[in-house]
Order: sequence, then structure tokens, then C-alpha cells
Amino acid sequence: MKIFKKSAALIFTLLMSLSLLASCSSAPEKKEEEKTYEGTYEQMINAFYEDHKDTAAGMMVGVFDKNGTVYEGYYGYSNIAEGIKVDENTVIDWGSTTKTMVWVSVMQLWEQGKIDLEKDIREYLPEGFLTNLRYDKPVRMIDLMNHRAGFQELYTDMFQRPGVTIKSLEDALKFEEPIQIFEPDTMTAYSNWGVALAAYIVERVSGQEFADYVHEHIFEPLGMKDSALRPDLMDNKSVRERRDKLICYSGTVPVGSAFYYIQLYPAGACVSTLNDYIKYGSCFVQDKFPLFEKQETFDVMMSATSYFADTKITRNAHGFWALPYGEAVYGHGGNTQACSSYITFDLKSQRGLVVMTNQAGEHNFNDKMFEVIYGKNVWESDADNAKNGLYHPARTVLKGHFQIMGASYVTKDLFDGWCWTYNEKNGIPKIEEMYGDYYLAPNAQAIFEIVLIYGWASSLVFAFISLGVKGIRAIVRKVKKSTKKILLGAESGFMSLIMLLLGVLGLVIMMLVTMWFPKASYSWAFPACGILAVVLGVLTLFSIVKFFKTPAKESSVIRKIYDIAAILFSVLNVVFVFYLNLWH
Repeated sequence: MKIFKKSAALIFTLLMSLSLLASCSSAPEKKEEEKTYEGTYEQMINAFYEDHKDTAAGMMVGVFDKNGTVYEGYYGYSNIAEGIKVDENTVIDWGSTTKTMVWVSVMQLWEQGKIDLEKDIREYLPEGFLTNLRYDKPVRMIDLMNHRAGFQELYTDMFQRPGVTIKSLEDALKFEEPIQIFEPDTMTAYSNWGVALAAYIVERVSGQEFADYVHEHIFEPLGMKDSALRPDLMDNKSVRERRDKLICYSGTVPVGSAFYYIQLYPAGACVSTLNDYIKYGSCFVQDKFPLFEKQETFDVMMSATSYFADTKITRNAHGFWALPYGEAVYGHGGNTQACSSYITFDLKSQRGLVVMTNQAGEHNFNDKMFEVIYGKNVWESDADNAKNGLYHPARTVLKGHFQIMGASYVTKDLFDGWCWTYNEKNGIPKIEEMYGDYYLAPNAQAIFEIVLIYGWASSLVFAFISLGVKGIRAIVRKVKKSTKKILLGAESGFMSLIMLLLGVLGLVIMMLVTMWFPKASYSWAFPACGILAVVLGVLTLFSIVKFFKTPAKESSVIRKIYDIAAILFSVLNVVFVFYLNLWH
């Protein structure tokens, strides 16, 4: 009977801890009141800027058609504090727009018969170069273009602080090759590593470093003299000097130059003036694409290579994302730690728009302003067809010590108002939005991981409060010279201390990752987590045995509940470390 009562108390405490679980679904954002802008491009953009200037730092915009630049505008500041405005000499990061030059390069070599988009990419790589493939189905260049090669996300060493030794593209790719977690051509999961791998194939086939190839085959033919591509931007010293002077912002809060070396630089390192950005963007709307020998090559490049579910709506065209403003609007956005940029163009009307801002994650000018130029979103979503449940992003980590970063889930309500479709092809129920898939996760797994994450966070609060209370009670006992023993006092105190240490280590790792410290500088934290988890596990086993052997009359109900909570949170921490591979 005593064992039954203690077991019941254990279950009760567990159920109480589950109540800490927060809802994983996000409430849809309230839609802003729609406003129509009229007049010339300059008048419409001026009016749009006036409506959003309170959240703006610096913004540069270019509108062009097949005959050249229609409007080139400069708004706001490259340095708000010193009143320095953006102008024709200001340089801003392209971010992931850089990726489009990888696809142009690939298509140039395809035109020459040097790359087959349907071949296994291992034919273009050194033998044994790819070591983490998990499926027999080959990865093709077209899979890299569609972001459907199956690679998981990378969270480490993508950005490096200036001054570090820059690796070659080959070494940067080999430094941390992601695991293949999906069968090729089954799941769209945006991959910086996959794009950089395609650029390395360009190097292998052309015999030139990718930056040299781009200078010779893209920058020079287009007269782009104010652009740089290498991680340190030293392929154009003038651009590097100007980039060092640029002040960037999070919202309107300054974050300094916020310039980082991008080791996988073909995925996002290009920096240029607006004028050069326009030169590149405008070549997509000309009667003859100037970077190919044959116009047919451009027609192939802009043909659909993936669709939304079973619809006829293009999702991707050889690396260029379709946008929801008509039948033939394409583009690519880009974000670095300090800047946001976008290139868009309409093949049908032969006009386009490029935007550059010195703000991280800027949304108004790099998204909402598109409707000013192209009109309202014309795509429709099929939200009613999606199954209820918890959806997991395909751009995630499922293996390795950053599995914790992948323990995130959403409900279909999150996608209200987005452009997306529902698809059950290959037996995988998934929501397909423009840049990636969200697949329906097994409920048991999703709930377990959510409980694990929230439980771990709750255990840190418990440990902190527990140690604080124990410290205060120790002082009181010392003052009163009390010799009264407390059930599990020492063991539960040690467990709380180790839980707190695990929490601090975990938070340190996450902080260093988000601050882009090299993984080598904190690799010691992973085995340290493993050792602490083992010690905590041993302590917990000892405490459980002692708990059931201790006579019930020696402790109060409150003390029992506290000790049970300490045991449960300790078990949760051990499971957390080993289930999420935080011990490697």
C-alpha cells in the first residue's frame, strides 16, 4: 500500500508537469488594411516608403524592363546616427540571391554539354567525397536546384568572424557534411550546403575557383564593377572598404557592420551596389539573355522543375522560385546577419524589381512592396484539405547534436493566408509552401519532443528555485543551529545543481551558435553534457532506491512531492541529453 501511494504521487507529479506544456500552434497574424498605390513607379514606391519609413533604415530599389532601368531610388540611411544616406556608392549584401549565380553558372556549363542535370552528381566529384548519403537513389544536379537532395540543415560555422583563415570551397564542404535525412526528390528542404556543393561541381567542371568563374562569366560580361563575391570580399577591395563602413540594423536598432565571412560563399556572400544589382536582375527580362550563347538555354532554365502538389502551378524553375503575382514572376530573396535583399522579374511583361536593405530580416520592402509593382497575390491555398495534426519543417535537424534545433512543430493554422498546397505523394502527408515542406509528424513523437523541450525548460526553473530555497534554509538552520535531517536533502540538491549546470551548458551552446562562434571553441560542452547526464542518472537511481526505502512517516507530503519532482526532472534531463544527442 505504501508503494502504491508513492507511485500515485509520482504519477500525479508527472501529470502536473505536463500542464506546463504550452500550445504549439501560432495564432494567425491580423491582416493589415489593404491600400492601393497609383501613379508612376516612382510615385508608388515613394508613397509606399512614406507609409513604412518609421521601420526603415536604408532601402535601395530598382525597377527595370527589357530596355533598361526605369527607376532607381535611394531611401533612408546607411548610418542613421551620423545622418549618412544610402546612395549609388552604398554596397549591401545579396545574401541568398547569390545562389542564382550558381544556377546560371550550371546552365552555362549545361549549354556547353559539360554538365548533365539528370546524372548522379558523384560523377563530377572526387571519389568518396560524399560520406553521409543514406539512400541508394542518386542525387542529381536538378535535385540540388530544387532543394530536394534530402540534406538536413546546418547550424554551425556557416558564418565566421573576419580574421579567421578562409577555407577553400572544397574544405568548407568537407568540414561539416550534413546527413541525408530524406530520399532525394521527395521533400523540399532549403539547403545552403547543397547550393555550395553545386558551385563546387562548377569548379570541378570548369577548372576555375567559383569566384573566378563568376567574375569572368557573369560580372565582366554585365559590366558589374562594384561587386565582390569571395568570403572576405577582397576580390574587390573597394567593395570591402565600403562594406566595412556600412552600419546595419535590426529593425532600427544599430548592430554595427555585422559583416561575417561566409565559408560556403556561393550560397550568400555577394555584395554590390544597387546599380550592379540592377544590371544582373535586368538580364532576365531582355529579349536575349546575355549570359548564354543560345536563348533556348534561358527558356530551359526558366521552365518548371517542380510544382505545387498535383497542380500546374510552378514552384521552382532550375533554382529560381516562382512568386505568387502572376503566371511568370520568379525571383530569390536573401538575408545575411545584417542585410535583406530580393531580386524579382516577370517574364511575361519583361519587367522586374530589385530591393536592397541594410536591415536583418526586413519584410516590408522585401515582400509587401512587390504587390505595388506586380499586383495582388493570385495564388490560392487549399487549407481545408490538410489533415489536422502537428507538422514538422523539412528544413531541420533530425540527427546529431543539434537535434534540439529541430524539435519544433506547428499546426496547419499557421499557414492561413500563405500560399501553399497539401500533398500526400509518396505516402508523406505534407504542406508545401513556397520555399519548403512541412510534413505530418507522428503524434506520439511530436508530443514527446514538445513535452521534453518544455519539461527541460521547466526543470531549469525548478532547479534554480530549489537551490535558492535550499540555500536560504541552510542559512536559517545554521543560524538556529538545527540538526534536523531532511529526506533526500543532499541528493536532491546535487540533482538540482547538475540540472542547472546542464541547462547553463545547453544555453551556452545555443548562444555561441547564434553568435556564430566556431564549433571548435565549444565542442568540449557536448561531452561535458554527456558526463553530467551520466552522473545525474546515477544520482537519480540512488535517490529512487532511497525514496522507496525511507519510512513514510519521516517526511511530509510537501517534501515527498518535492523529492518526486526532483527525481522526475532529473530523469527528464537525462532523457533530454541522450534523446536529442546533446552528448556527442
